[in-house]
This record gives sequence, structure tokens and C-alpha cells, in this order.
Amino acid sequence: MSSVETVQILLGSRCYLVPRDQLVAQSGFFQALFRSGMRESTGEVVTLHGLTHEGLEGVLRHITGGPVQACSPVEEAKCGLKALTSECPSGQDESTFVQEAMAQGQLQALVEAACYLQVQGLLSLLQSSLSADTCLDLLEVSQIHGQWDLAAACFSYMAAHYHCMLQRADFQENPESLNERVLQERLRGVPALLLLSQQGDDSWVLLRYIEGGVGWQVMPSVFPQSMLRVQGYGAASLNNYLFVAGGTRENGQEVSAVHSYNPSTGFWSEEPAMNQKRYNFRLLAVNGSLFAVGGQSLHTMESFNPAQNTWNLVAPLPDPLVEFSACESLGKIYVVGGYTPRGRNLKVLRYCPLADQWSEIDIWRHHVRKQQMVSIEETLYLVGGFIRDGLSGESEDSLNIHSYNTRTREFSCLKVNTSKSGLSICCTLHNDGIYILSRDVNPGMMGKHRVFLKYCVFSEVCEYVRGAPSEGHNMQLFSIYLP
Repeated sequence: MSSVETVQILLGSRCYLVPRDQLVAQSGFFQALFRSGMRESTGEVVTLHGLTHEGLEGVLRHITGGPVQACSPVEEAKCGLKALTSECPSGQDESTFVQEAMAQGQLQALVEAACYLQVQGLLSLLQSSLSADTCLDLLEVSQIHGQWDLAAACFSYMAAHYHCMLQRADFQENPESLNERVLQERLRGVPALLLLSQQGDDSWVLLRYIEGGVGWQVMPSVFPQSMLRVQGYGAASLNNYLFVAGGTRENGQEVSAVHSYNPSTGFWSEEPAMNQKRYNFRLLAVNGSLFAVGGQSLHTMESFNPAQNTWNLVAPLPDPLVEFSACESLGKIYVVGGYTPRGRNLKVLRYCPLADQWSEIDIWRHHVRKQQMVSIEETLYLVGGFIRDGLSGESEDSLNIHSYNTRTREFSCLKVNTSKSGLSICCTLHNDGIYILSRDVNPGMMGKHRVFLKYCVFSEVCEYVRGAPSEGHNMQLFSIYLP
């Protein structure tokens, strides 16, 4: 290897004096060149073609850790070659020039030069410096230059901050296929059963269920103070975010606040509040939006579009309902049971978001209330609650599971456990079953009296699940993907 300590790099009318050892250490191009045995490997001058000055200067700035100084070969005799300094300007960190390159529209030139000169350290720095402002531009140039690791990092960043990206005008201007690809990336991961539980009066905890009898594992999470001491809230998962909305405090104060948990970042965020304060309502995810359905003495409904980041009132329920059940099925909302101001509600109501219209699709012989509901395709599953036979007048509070086919209008009893109460439970669809858990138990009962079951949808078998949480109340189950 040549003993020359510096190399003069020529590009067009500009030249740069760079330490040889730094070029060898960080550039695969120069490392191969200086070890090739060719004439250029021992010379002091290397001429480059096909790069922009902005791109080359950005790469050299990364290699040397200092600002770029250059002069033309004509002026060399007068002013001498300007070496790149080894100290960054005051107040700037290593990635500052990435933001500068983007602000000056030079990201493509920077990536092009980094690829040509094989400066893997800079490409890695670009990955670690991703932000909402840079990821779309970097995705475009990384795909042009075949930098698939950088492109994958851009997709991962956008997936981790999906709702933030949805709200950006530059993201909305891209083809819908990009949105679908990013959402698909967000929904990759390990399916996990999560439990949101209130511990005492002043704290919440987020738990993950580990199968095989291991039990529940606490997930690191800092809850906003405004979530404390709230009962009767609505909860749902949308786009792999957990949403908690509304409720009422111990002093009777109703709440309109909304919070979301992002499992990709592990942080809770405050979202725009609902237009109306609600408690004992149903929060549902439908077609990429949230719907807050009804509430105590309310018949209004509103929807939250994460791209617009606003709540908007939509068609109200035909009547105010209490103790009703609701869920999404095939892009529509179904509401059953409960009471209207006139008495028992036996109607099956369906809401179509596209038409913004409610319709009555069936009338049941049975009256149900306080059920939990989930759906698989056109079948609704009603779990627990009270059920009253309209002919015999008999009513029961048992942990029963019924199904209702929205296409055939068939109502069936799948499983009944008369030894367990069907009240105060939560449930969620996870993998191949419906997981059912008591939301509240008396302090002296401990976990051995808490119901924790799994109803296997395909085998129609109900089985006990080991490891019911021993403490907590005001619980909600969620099924979500973890990174």
C-alpha cells in the first residue's frame, strides 16, 4: 500500500484532500481500489465521474466527521488544496447532515454516492436516523439504488408509526398500495393475548399471557394520569393499536378523553377527545375507523378516522340503549339486546358505514343483556350476560355462549356453564378461540375463583386456561401483534 497519507479526489471542477486511512476504513470502493495493485492504488489523485458534488461532499463529511472544504484545480497553486477537518461544527451531531440533505433536496444524491462508494456506515446511519420527514424520500431512493435493507427499514419505521404516517399529506398522496404494504408490515409479528387491568385505585398494568402455564408477564408501560380512576370505558384495537376511550370517574364525572397504546414503541399517547362524554358504551373498530356506539342515556354515535385525526358524529341509534351488546361483522356494526326507554329491546340492528344508515334485520324471541360479543365472518358470538326466554319467561345468569348467523338468521346455544356467572366478564377472539375472563372479583376471592376460559371455535369445546390473574379489576382482553 502507498505511503501517501492523503488522497486528492477530483470530481468535475472541484477537488478534495482526504486522509487515505479514513477512506480505506469506511469506503469499500476505496479499500478495493488501494489494494488492487492498479496505477491509481499508489497515486495521490483519484478522479470520480457520475456523482453530484452534493452527494460526494455528504459522503466525505461522514467519512471524515467534518465539514467539506473544496477548491478548483485552477486555484490550487494560489490557495492550496483544502483538507477536510476532523471536528464537527459546534452543536452538530453525526446525523445532522442527513436532515440538512433532506431540507436541501439532496437525499437521492447522498444515497447514490454512498452506494457507489460502498460506505456502509452511512447507509446504516441513514437507517438509524429515520424520521417521519425522511422515510418516504429514503424509501424512494433506496428502491432506485437497490438498497433493500434501507428500504425494509423505511417500511418498518412507517409501520411502527402508522397513524402518524396516515396523517401526513405526502403519505396520502402515494398510491393506496403503499398504505396496504405498510399496514401489512405492521400486522406482522407474534400474536399475543394482552390484558389491561386496574391495580388498586391509582394504577394500571398491561399484561401479556405466556402459554404453557407460565402466566402473565408485565409489559413496561407508563400510563397517562388522565386514565386513572376511570370505570365504564370503551376499549378496542385498531390497526394494532389499543384504544381506551371515555368512562366515568368515582365522583360521577363523565369522560370524553381517548388514549392509544402503540405496541411497536411501547408508549401511550393522548388522542383527540370524543365530541360527547360517554360511559357504558361500545367502542368498535370497523373498516379502519373507530366507532363509539351509544352510552348511558345516549343514542348518538361518532367515528374516528386516524388519517383525519378527528371524531365526527354519524347516524344515531334508533333509540337510546343501556346494557346492550355490539360488535363488527364483515364491515358492519350489529347491536342486540339491552333496554330502550320503552322496555326490552328484541331487535337486531345493523349499521352500514358506507350508507351511514341503521336498519332492523331481525327480532329475537329471547331478550339478552350485558353480553360480550365477538364475530367470525357472518357469525356473531354472544358470551355470558342475562338471557330471558320470551315464551316461558325464564331467565338465567350463566356463562353461556350463543351464536347468531347474520345471513341465515339462526340463533343457537353452543355451550352453557350454569355454575359460573355470565356477568362482569370480558372476552376477545385470539388465534382459534374466544378467551373469556372475569373482569372483577371480590378482594378476598383471589385468582382461584376468577373465570379464565377458552372456547375453541372449530371444535366447540370450552376449556379452562391455567394462570388466571390473581389481582386486578376493570379488565379488558385484547389480541394484538407484538414486534
